[in-house]
Amino acid sequence: MDIEIPHDLGKAEARRRIEAGLPKLERHIPAGGAMQATWSTQDQLDMEISAMGQTIPVRLQVFDNQVRGTVAVPMMLRMMAGPIGDFVKTSAQKMLSKPA
Repeated sequence: MDIEIPHDLGKAEARRRIEAGLPKLERHIPAGGAMQATWSTQDQLDMEISAMGQTIPVRLQVFDNQVRGTVAVPMMLRMMAGPIGDFVKTSAQKMLSKPA
């Protein structure tokens, strides 16, 4: 599942806000889930969200005027793909909209 989130923050501020929002994101993962996040490059965040015994890989790429991402929903969670993608997109939108 692909997501795109426009912003007018520039890369550095978008990265800063995403980084600052990661601890809050983990607290909102349903079913006692957990998250690991690593900046694999200066502009690419790789995450693994674990919930309900499944791991969901997420990759976010930060650009000057948008954040693009992919959410790889495992087969066992395909029926939840829409809500999972919406959770990731909404969370990223909130991180970008609030100064940290």
